[in-house]
Amino acid sequence: MYHKVSLLVMMLLAVFFHANGQFDTSQGACLSCHKDLISQDVVHDALKRGCDKCHQSNGQAHPQKDVKGFTMVNTIPALCYKCHDENNTQRIVHSPVQKGNCMECHTPHSSPESYLLKKNPTGEVCAQCHNLESAKKRFKHEPVAKGECAKCHDPHESDFDKLLIKEPPALCLKCHKQQATEMKMSNVHPPFENNCLNCHNQHSSNEEKLLDLTPQNLCLYCHTDMQKKMDNSTTIHGAITDKRSCINCHSPHASNEKRFLVKDTKTLCLSCHDRTYTDGTRKIDNISQTLQKSKNIHGAIDKVGCTGCHDPHASSNPYLLNKSFPAGSYASATKENFALCFSCHKSELMEKAVTTTATGFRNGDKNLHAVHINGEKGRSCIICHNPHGSSNDHLINDKTQFGGWEMPLRFKPSENGGSCAPGCHAERKYERVTAITEPKK
Repeated sequence: MYHKVSLLVMMLLAVFFHANGQFDTSQGACLSCHKDLISQDVVHDALKRGCDKCHQSNGQAHPQKDVKGFTMVNTIPALCYKCHDENNTQRIVHSPVQKGNCMECHTPHSSPESYLLKKNPTGEVCAQCHNLESAKKRFKHEPVAKGECAKCHDPHESDFDKLLIKEPPALCLKCHKQQATEMKMSNVHPPFENNCLNCHNQHSSNEEKLLDLTPQNLCLYCHTDMQKKMDNSTTIHGAITDKRSCINCHSPHASNEKRFLVKDTKTLCLSCHDRTYTDGTRKIDNISQTLQKSKNIHGAIDKVGCTGCHDPHASSNPYLLNKSFPAGSYASATKENFALCFSCHKSELMEKAVTTTATGFRNGDKNLHAVHINGEKGRSCIICHNPHGSSNDHLINDKTQFGGWEMPLRFKPSENGGSCAPGCHAERKYERVTAITEPKK
């Protein structure tokens, strides 16, 4: 038995030992024993060209138990830099590179991972040193979830903080093509233009879209004036209290519309107000349907849009109106109570009992608006007029809600006046006089 072992050792030595007393470090000779070194998918290119690119014999007999017969031809990282470019020339150098510890991340022979990394995926290599608590929240950035740290970070060196390949937003726009297109729009949100990380977390978040906070809180962090307005208002637009909040109407990145709106004002409002909303005793009609069926549209909508009368965020006036207007059917007939209407219409319509110019709703020179809106129980404009649109002239309603009763108005226009026969009185006609001057006071 002893002679057989001796013979085997002599045969192995014959394989490795040259006539000049050195060991054979060609690939074939080494791999007769060390075949496992190339068993992985990715093999070090230097190894393909021969083990002696990195190893040299030290004169010791090989193989011997606990005795190394080979040494490295140079120290690391100098040995690595014989073939690889040095990675310590830029502003920020990764600590292992700076210390010359290439083997901290790479294996020298073969690996299942590209670049001869010790673990697969890349993120597992990074996690050996980096505590990635910031990557463990509910929503993960796709490269983080896949362990593709090198999608954003250079593992060796960079001129940018955090070893980033590029600075945001240029780095982010490499993958986020839609946002790259938004960057070219006419109105670009400054935080987006400056740095995506102003609003998003680069690794993970408990908020969708990797936001640092909920959409509302994130917007109000900068828009403190809007926070103050909401705090001082009795009614907040439902679009804001919704989960998506501000981004229901505004693009957080960019838009070709003013105020970063996702659509033009009228189209945007009608994309939600195309149905009837009921909240307890309060009802909001289907405005889109009203406008589609109406022959006459309120001029304020055509000229200014919905925001001519309504505040899109918050208000202490009913219906999110910009100025005061009665919430019910009656109110004291003062200019202040009907401030919204009188921001466009002349207050003489209510204040002058006798006129030939302040209103077309008159019998002779008797102002019939003043008849309806006077005293402590002045009728609200919307009892007779629809503030959005109507099939009738002068935006007159077909019916009006009067308590629990839908009261018909039965308005009929004529060449120089008209008539109405609502449920509150019998048919009455009116005819205007043609004089164009006011009576002397």
